[in-house]
Amino acid sequence: MKIGIEKSLTNVKEYLEQNNLEAVVMNDAKKDSKRALKKYDAIVASGLDSNFLGIQDTTTKTPVINADGKTVEEVYNEIKSRLE
Repeated sequence: MKIGIEKSLTNVKEYLEQNNLEAVVMNDAKKDSKRALKKYDAIVASGLDSNFLGIQDTTTKTPVINADGKTVEEVYNEIKSRLE
């Protein structure tokens, strides 16, 4: 699985990689592209920006997981449960 990660979430990225998931820091220049979203099985955002990726009003089949207030284990478990 390929997971897009907001650049402020390096701890989540490291944890996902330790658990055999491909975690990629998303490029700010391309974050508004719907096509860019299709590259990922899921996206993890910090929740600090309610319109992260410019997808607040965009329809996407890619799950967006809000990591705000969650441990890295909780984020990982949510990714796994949403992608099963």
